[in-house]
Amino acid sequence: MSIIGKPFIWEKKIPARIERLIQNLKHKDKDVRLGAAIALGAVGDLRAEIPLIQSLRDEDNDVRSEAVTALGKIRSIKAIKLLIEVLKDENNEVRGRATIALSNIGKPAVEQLIKELKDEDSDVRRSVAWILGFIEDKKAVEPLIRALKDENNDVRRKVIWALEMISDQKAVKPIIYTLNDEDEYVRRRAPWVLGKMGDKRAVEPLIKTLKDEDEYVRLGAAWALGEIGDERAVVPLIQALKDKNNNVRYGAVSALEKTRDERAVVPLIEALKDEDEDVRLAVVWGLQRIGDKRAVEPLIQALKDEDKYVRRRTVAALGEIGDERVVIPLIQALKDKDKDVRLGAAWALKKIGELAVKPLIQALKDEDNDVRKRVVWALGEIGDERAIEPLIKALKDEDVDVRDAAKVALKDIKE
Repeated sequence: MSIIGKPFIWEKKIPARIERLIQNLKHKDKDVRLGAAIALGAVGDLRAEIPLIQSLRDEDNDVRSEAVTALGKIRSIKAIKLLIEVLKDENNEVRGRATIALSNIGKPAVEQLIKELKDEDSDVRRSVAWILGFIEDKKAVEPLIRALKDENNDVRRKVIWALEMISDQKAVKPIIYTLNDEDEYVRRRAPWVLGKMGDKRAVEPLIKTLKDEDEYVRLGAAWALGEIGDERAVVPLIQALKDKNNNVRYGAVSALEKTRDERAVVPLIEALKDEDEDVRLAVVWGLQRIGDKRAVEPLIQALKDEDKYVRRRTVAALGEIGDERVVIPLIQALKDKDKDVRLGAAWALKKIGELAVKPLIQALKDEDNDVRKRVVWALGEIGDERAIEPLIKALKDEDVDVRDAAKVALKDIKE
């Protein structure tokens, strides 16, 4: 008989294997029920939906947990309301599994979840906010914005995280208000969220927040202003270079680096004297990124910094800036007590190129074998023919490593 014109009838017969697992959900042995729930979740057959929903009433917590997980894996739409009820389960594990299951079901659950943002139980509201953030559906933005006024601190914490995940510009202004939230976590999180959103409406409020009494709020504000990149923030960030907290100063340096504003050069140079090595390290990086020649002499002085990481970053910065004034100091840095500083200095000299050739040739007479080897490498990398004769002489060097390096360097130049 032809089936043209008749609706297609889906095969309702359940495979024997699935049927056995479904039957085992009612087995008197809880371990059998548990195994059946786990297996049905792994199989992912939607035909197990109703039996698994019935297992949400199982007397055993572990069985309920696995039934919840399985319903999430098969993305059971019929189970949404019941899973939301499970968010109130007396067992922590079961509640946690319900949160994950609803997150897996995703967008079909959004409308029902939005309603639960008004639930009298703050734990439910908190879980729902987390789920909505995980799903990232823009339909939840307005309800979540209203939930920013929730009386419970933990709920507001999850709400601001959810709005960060969804990242809708509608939330910018409401999140700006949370810069004054009574909860420490919410206040600290707000600048980071605003920085990720990158909306210039947040610039002035964030500038004011640079004077917040909480150092982590100030740090977040500095970072956010760097991300947004508005020139209005340059002067306030320069002022923040004198903040009493080293982390805030570090944040201000990093933000100014991103702006690459010339007004920051002199203040950053001053910050090379900061008492904190991490701040000094960030300053060197910032001056390198800006690339202003006014930083050359101060950076040369930074080659004497007591912190090896600052010196390592400094040789790289000088190589990038590439001024003839840095060649001799970099050759001197080939004798630094730190191996990575020495390697960095050789790389920097190679980066500078032709300007470094004559001083490098002179450095082939250095008494330190390691320095001569790095000089030979740099000359080979630069590839200037003026180095050929000096490198031929280096083939007779007393140190075998220098001689081997000279062979390679000469080959590189001739090629």
